[in-house]
Amino acid sequence: MDVPPVLFSKGTARGSDAGFRYNHADGTLILEWDGGQEQIHDKQVIGVIENPRGTRKNEVQPQLILRVVVLHSSPEVTKSKLAFESLPVTNLPQDYLKRHMLTSAPKHLRVPPNADGSRNLYVIVSICSGTGEAKLYFDDVLSKALAAIGLNRDTYRVHLTKSDKSIMEIAEKIILPRANQGIQQTVVLLSGDGGIVDIVNMLLSASQSDEYIKPTIGLIAMGTGNALANSSGLNQDATRGLTRIFRGTPRSIPTFTTRFSPGSVFLTDEGRKTESLPLQSGCGIVYGVVVCSWALHASLVADSDTTEYRKFGAQRFQMAAKELMAPDNGSAPHVYNGKITLYKTDERGQEIAEEIPDTKTSYIVATLVSNFEERLTISPASKPLDGQLRFLRFGDISGADVMRFMGMAMEGGGHERDDMAQYAPINGLKIQFAESDSRWRRVCVDGKIVQVEEGGWMEVRRGNKDVVNLVV
Repeated sequence: MDVPPVLFSKGTARGSDAGFRYNHADGTLILEWDGGQEQIHDKQVIGVIENPRGTRKNEVQPQLILRVVVLHSSPEVTKSKLAFESLPVTNLPQDYLKRHMLTSAPKHLRVPPNADGSRNLYVIVSICSGTGEAKLYFDDVLSKALAAIGLNRDTYRVHLTKSDKSIMEIAEKIILPRANQGIQQTVVLLSGDGGIVDIVNMLLSASQSDEYIKPTIGLIAMGTGNALANSSGLNQDATRGLTRIFRGTPRSIPTFTTRFSPGSVFLTDEGRKTESLPLQSGCGIVYGVVVCSWALHASLVADSDTTEYRKFGAQRFQMAAKELMAPDNGSAPHVYNGKITLYKTDERGQEIAEEIPDTKTSYIVATLVSNFEERLTISPASKPLDGQLRFLRFGDISGADVMRFMGMAMEGGGHERDDMAQYAPINGLKIQFAESDSRWRRVCVDGKIVQVEEGGWMEVRRGNKDVVNLVV
């Protein structure tokens, strides 16, 4: 039976008589009462629950619409852009209830505590992620939404990050030991992609016991690019991913492994300092869940990772790209030099190595996701958490062509089908660098920058072990 495009019911809202019109096609609920109306879009709604403080009258159960309200779009971080509202109503249209009704807190948020009373539900607030809104979101939205479904502050533990090492320390000291003891854990993570990457790197760098249980992560997108959230459907509404935490299902997060030649180092403190890479069999090793890149992409991530650039959010990448494409000295953009070998599976199911004859590259990424930003669809064939590593490469092309292709990616794709593009599923790839200037030997692994020594190499492969779940 076809559902009528607009459903109508009469009830109450905020204690007053009201009519409800729900257009399920465009996802808009209109509240009407004498003298006015209000619209609530599905993209604002976390869910609908029974009102525990309401009084049932004439068999009508009072309910609450849990939603996120957008207050403003000002870049000023000291003011909350979002607020939480618990709107009391009765007699909502049945189709609306079918779409949004929550009968209880999801299982992954009802993790039992340990025998000593310590909690296995954590909220990690990454203070410096993105433009620094995570703490405001926790105070004004998340904590109130959790309380609405019966999860008060004594049911979970809050961790506020103190440095860029905080999340890895929490993973090492709390999450890893409990996972190895077979303890179910859930982390509500207010962070960008880097927070999940830190957890994954810590868990994969250690051994897992036979009793190991993968921790579940509920991600609130607080970064600048938010590639994982945008590619897995978490960031498609106004709640930053909170709706999926309340209504989603845990799925395994695919990973990749990047190995580097000896002598490679992390660049930190805006490129002014270096740190050693974790070692395995004498080589540096870094794990990722989003992208490994070289050339333009790695350079723009590295150049834009400054306090000044981060004020501009996701726009920082476009600003850095323009500077790389049109250097101040009027010269042409740099074309990167190195030998690239692809690892693919042939028609017989055997892995083969395929060397790219052209050693000149302007842009190359190996990625597990479709979108690097909300609108930047870099790998259109990628599906949410499908685990397929894909590579995209452009050889020696002009700055104008690069910007043209990025413009196409901002419109949903098409760049990958151009004759200048190489785009395909792969098992992995290896780059042997032929650059004397260290600036052109920088590699990006999920936002972390690795500088490879002169004459060195890197290799990325799809990981064979996934260690965390993501609620989607």
